[in-house]
Amino acid sequence: MNNTTTITIDLAKDVFQVAVFNKYGKVISNKAMSDKKMVLLVLQHPEAHIYMEACGSAHYWGRKFKQQGRQVYLIPPHFAAKYRTGNKSDKNDTVSIYEASKNPNIYYVSIRSLEQQDLATQHKLRAGYVKQRTQLGNRTRGFAMEYGVKFS
Repeated sequence: MNNTTTITIDLAKDVFQVAVFNKYGKVISNKAMSDKKMVLLVLQHPEAHIYMEACGSAHYWGRKFKQQGRQVYLIPPHFAAKYRTGNKSDKNDTVSIYEASKNPNIYYVSIRSLEQQDLATQHKLRAGYVKQRTQLGNRTRGFAMEYGVKFS
């Protein structure tokens, strides 16, 4: 990481905050941009290491950048949050991701393959359905008790 450019990305739905740091840790740019502009910026820095928080769409972008031969690292959000200075904003988040990336003791989240992503989605959907079923049963039981009806 010492001899290369670092790109940190704060992921979003439409507008991504992308910061580029030189090999000395100086901010070259920290701008909001669309996904298409972000991809073009990454293409302009083939040697760059890319750091993102492990949040929504991180695995998608991680796979996409890895297919282009890039070094991609996903940082757990609670680690990046520890390095944030000032209020929470997209610009501050990209800087905090960079600061977290410099920590030698940090661990990174593995980028999931499509198969792993599918399996995780199935587990999360099932857990959500089980939770909803339990909530509905408890709600029904509570309403029935208001009328003196008890379920075992």
